[in-house]
Amino acid sequence: MSSSAEVFAVPQPVSCATVSFDGTRIAFDIYGQPSRSVVLVVPGFWRDRRHAAMQRLAGLINVNGLAAAVCDLRGHGESEGVFGFNLSEHYDVAAVCEELIRGRSFESVTLLGFSYGGAIAISTAARHSLPIASLLLISPVADFGMVSPRINPFTLHRHIELGQALRRPRFEWRIGRPKLRALDDMAAVHVPVCFIHVKHDWLIDHSHSTALYALANEPKELHIIDIPGNYHADRMFNVAAAQVDPIISAFLSRYGRK
Repeated sequence: MSSSAEVFAVPQPVSCATVSFDGTRIAFDIYGQPSRSVVLVVPGFWRDRRHAAMQRLAGLINVNGLAAAVCDLRGHGESEGVFGFNLSEHYDVAAVCEELIRGRSFESVTLLGFSYGGAIAISTAARHSLPIASLLLISPVADFGMVSPRINPFTLHRHIELGQALRRPRFEWRIGRPKLRALDDMAAVHVPVCFIHVKHDWLIDHSHSTALYALANEPKELHIIDIPGNYHADRMFNVAAAQVDPIISAFLSRYGRK
């Protein structure tokens, strides 16, 4: 197990934006040299596209010979709107995909989603006719109703970054408001899919990935990382990059190009 993640050279991003179905402006960055395919990183709730983990991931994707793009979900970073926990966000990701294909000349897109970004990636692939090459999902949310955090005040500092916590996104957490369930959309996804989850993740239990995996079509992969710490989403890179990076690289090598 590695105590620190390998550092990758990250080129200066090209800042871009597109407009979603309701006129909401969605910001995204592109990293690396042009390639036939691009990996679009969909961060989770409370993560913006310039977070260090997102930029490091862009470098890993570039090392694998693919361009990378990272978006700000609505309500986050420089994107407009209010985050709705998989309500309208699939339109936003689809709009970025369409801009990458039509405006930037990429031929296919792999969606790499973290946490709620994983749920949004599933709904995007299921509900839009796009040249999706594959899905790579890290600690994805299967269903809002299954979210049951296990909060330990003595270890919370491992999981919450003070600097990120102060960058509050715009969101509406209304009980009873309709949200799309990735569980309902998973069977409609017909591209290769990879799930990566830390066992007993403190925020989104690994049972989310196992439930989604059971409904996914072949080819599919499930990687439950059994490490201490109950890490969620990109925080797993802090302690298990040596295990996770090769899984990502191998999957992109097999399925990152349509």
